[in-house]
Amino acid sequence: MDTTVRRNFSDNWGVSDLLERPICSIIRDPHGSCWIVLSQEQAARLSDIRKGPFLSVDAAMTAIEKNLNGPCRHRTATLPANYFP
Repeated sequence: MDTTVRRNFSDNWGVSDLLERPICSIIRDPHGSCWIVLSQEQAARLSDIRKGPFLSVDAAMTAIEKNLNGPCRHRTATLPANYFP
């Protein structure tokens, strides 16, 4: 399954499929290690995935790729546009 990783406003990373359905999150702890946090819907499906610690977001993405047998790509964060100046 192809997945996309996007940074959110809390400086964590959200992982979603190509239809923008959430799969999991990648968070960074105070020591700089990255961890994969699964939603309850995905916990059973991805139960065998290594959750961390990882040295980087890229290392966590590699674990997701191996588990889902598809590429995990970076995507730029979307900022809300201010339509009313």
